[in-house]
Amino acid sequence: MYGEMSNLRAKARTLRDDAAGLRSRASGLVAQADALSSSSKAADAVRRRVHESSAELGKKAQLLDDAADALEMHAKAVDAVKAKIAEAERIARDLWNRASSLVANVVDSVKDVASGAVNGLMNVVGAALSGNPDEIRVSVHEVNGRAVPSSQVSSARAFIGQVPAPPAAGSKDWLDVRGAAMRNGVG
Repeated sequence: MYGEMSNLRAKARTLRDDAAGLRSRASGLVAQADALSSSSKAADAVRRRVHESSAELGKKAQLLDDAADALEMHAKAVDAVKAKIAEAERIARDLWNRASSLVANVVDSVKDVASGAVNGLMNVVGAALSGNPDEIRVSVHEVNGRAVPSSQVSSARAFIGQVPAPPAAGSKDWLDVRGAAMRNGVG
C-alpha cells in the first residue's frame, strides 16, 4: 500500500555509483594535469584549474551521496512504519474478529433465580416448600450456552460500534483500530 522500497534503494545505489564515477573522473583529471611535464605559467594555471574543477566534482559527488543517504533513510523509515502497521493489523484483526463474533453471537437472556439463593440455600428450600418461592429476574449474556461477563460484551459492543468494519489490509488505519481496541478494553 505504501510502495516498494526496493525501487528507492536501487535509486540510492545509482546515486552512489554516480558519485563514485564523479570522484573517479576528478581523480583521473588531476592525475593527468599533474603529469604535465611543462612547468610554464600556463601549465600551472591548467593544473590549478583542474584541481578547482576536481574539488567542485567532489562537492557534487558528496551531494549525490547525501541524496542517496536521504533516500535510504526514507526507505528504512517507511519499512519501519509498514512493520508497525503489519503488527497492529495482526493483533487488531484478531481482536476485531473475536469482538465481532461475540457481538453477533451473544444472547441476552433473562432467568428467574430464587432470591433466597443469595441469602442461603435453606431459605430457598423453605420458600419452595411453602409454595411461595420468591424469585428475581437476572439478565445474563451467553454465547453457545456459556456465560459471558457483561463487561466483556459491553467492551466488544463499544469497540465494534467504533470500528464497524475492518480497514483494508496494510492500511495505516489498523494503528487506529488497535488503539480503539485498547481504549475499549478488548483483548
